[in-house]
Amino acid sequence: MRRGPAPGSGRAGGSLLSRPGRRTATAAALTVAVLVVATGCTRSGTATTTTGPTTTVTTVSAWGQPAPAGSGVLEAVSCGDAVHCWAVGRAAVNPLTSTTTTAGATASPGPSIVIDATADGGVTWSAEAVTVADPTDLDGVACPDRRHCMAVGNADQGGPILGTVLVTADGGQTWQPVGSPTGAVDVAAVQCFSATACIVLASDGSSIWSASTMDGGQVWQRTGSLPPGFGGVSNLSCLTTTACVTVGYTTTAPGQGTGAIAVTNDGGTTWTAATIPAGVGKLHGVSCTGIADCVAVGTKATVTTNVVAAPSQVLRSDDGGATWTEVTSPDGVGDAFSVSCPTTDNCATVGTVWTVTDPPTPIGGVVTSGDGGSTWETADARYIPAGLTDVDCPVPTACVAAGNNIVARIALHAPNPATLSPGSGLGSGSSSGSGSGL
Repeated sequence: MRRGPAPGSGRAGGSLLSRPGRRTATAAALTVAVLVVATGCTRSGTATTTTGPTTTVTTVSAWGQPAPAGSGVLEAVSCGDAVHCWAVGRAAVNPLTSTTTTAGATASPGPSIVIDATADGGVTWSAEAVTVADPTDLDGVACPDRRHCMAVGNADQGGPILGTVLVTADGGQTWQPVGSPTGAVDVAAVQCFSATACIVLASDGSSIWSASTMDGGQVWQRTGSLPPGFGGVSNLSCLTTTACVTVGYTTTAPGQGTGAIAVTNDGGTTWTAATIPAGVGKLHGVSCTGIADCVAVGTKATVTTNVVAAPSQVLRSDDGGATWTEVTSPDGVGDAFSVSCPTTDNCATVGTVWTVTDPPTPIGGVVTSGDGGSTWETADARYIPAGLTDVDCPVPTACVAAGNNIVARIALHAPNPATLSPGSGLGSGSSSGSGSGL
């Protein structure tokens, strides 16, 4: 979720249009991971290691592999069902900056967009061919079903950078641009309730506000603004079509901020600040499920202009996000960027683990919970060499996650059957995205 910028992110930090703390790859190793377990897979796999006469069998619950060539930096992921998922982001070379030709002359950047897809639960991924008129950086994606998705972000239209929205109605075979909310310079988070009804969070450069559409983005209705000073938004989770929660931070001093959560119960017409414990650092991700259960994740760090090594932070709410309590931070993730809870018990959180080096180096981290986020266990991961920035769990025992340039799979515990009802909020029609942020 996650989303100042990390080393090599190509972003400026500390503004409404930055996502401080979400990206954690180094310039030398930009890697993206999408973690998925297909329907029918068991909760975990095994890895066998033989050393001399000794053989050790290890349980593995997260598997990684390279993303399709040219994926660059994936920012967000969403699944329309258990096996059809889409990850979006930006090209390896930032399309919003000029490039240099082999002859050394400066050239204008060509159109660039990144959308990767899987139709087999993450076993294989392919890059989708998408043509856009302007260089585009996608921050979020929401797929309410296997045929319909909405991707959001911003585009450089020959001078001004403006919000952009793309939609597909044929399972990603074609993507079409639609109008973005009037005045938006970036659209960073989206959740769709159906093929045509969606809500987004956008910025006009001075404030963050919500907008909704009932016709798949043809017409947008701007609604309410988030509380004054709210920044770092990259995530949106809705329990119903009218009850939604977003997280970020409120600026306290230049380059500093404290965690903040905003809630709406009227479809975005009004947003109010939630009550959270004192001393909370930046928050990056949130997931709400069931009737009123929510989990928010982030970092204890309060620096908004750069990424610093710090423990993760987890908050829980049982009243739809109005009030929150802090729980023990999981050891298996340092900066928690995104969380997804397919049931009121099962959750997966992804982010970074800071290696004990000088300077500390971020690698991918995955933790899972079987009690609604109260306690966490570290996943035994294979090939996740960079921080993960987004996660989506389309079914109770399987999740996908994205961040930098890896694709992978994650397994969760079999859930308590009682937690499968009344449901899991609005499921995978949401995106936590980790692009520019607001």
